[in-house]
Amino acid sequence: MHLPVKLPIVLVHGGLYEGMTAKEFWEASGVLGELRGNHLDHLAPDRPAKPSSWDEEANALLTAVTEAGYDNVALVAASNGCSAAVRFALANPDRVERLMLAWPATNGDSVIDEVMKVIITEDADAETAAAILSGETLRGVTDAELGSLDLPVVVYPPLVENQAHQRSTLMSILATVPGSFMAGGGPDPTDADFADSLDGFITMVTEFSRVEHDD
Repeated sequence: MHLPVKLPIVLVHGGLYEGMTAKEFWEASGVLGELRGNHLDHLAPDRPAKPSSWDEEANALLTAVTEAGYDNVALVAASNGCSAAVRFALANPDRVERLMLAWPATNGDSVIDEVMKVIITEDADAETAAAILSGETLRGVTDAELGSLDLPVVVYPPLVENQAHQRSTLMSILATVPGSFMAGGGPDPTDADFADSLDGFITMVTEFSRVEHDD
């Protein structure tokens, strides 16, 4: 018999060397309140503010998930948090049952990368900045690594394309990750218009966390 099971939801906020926190990204936008109101088991840890590498971010996620007592999770990542989530999933495939990449940040845009390099080198050396800004479709991840993901991957697009979140990034993920698909869409939680899409985003996350297991 197949019974629906709701996985714990782990939310990975966006931002990169900009001081963004889970409270600012997920709480102020109403996401955490809605998850609590719907009695969904969830965790929204703060990412390292000034990471030396994406592996440091993955290790911080592992610590948070382990301390929460979670074995398998539904990982919902936003913007630059998508890189941290993918690195975590690659290093811990037994801990991530499904992965949502929401508003994935575009890598390789010369203007955006130069701006990020300036921001990062205010607190870190050039070598650290280069490592963080490396990668292909996503920062810190090669397309071969992205293509090796062996789990359901959902891409949640922005409502309107912008330079930091380009449609080409979405299409590259879909072309690279076997079986991945795009669903829903809307502005990200830092956008003033996010409130109009909050219910739709929560519905998407709720369905995303629901899996069937054999009894």
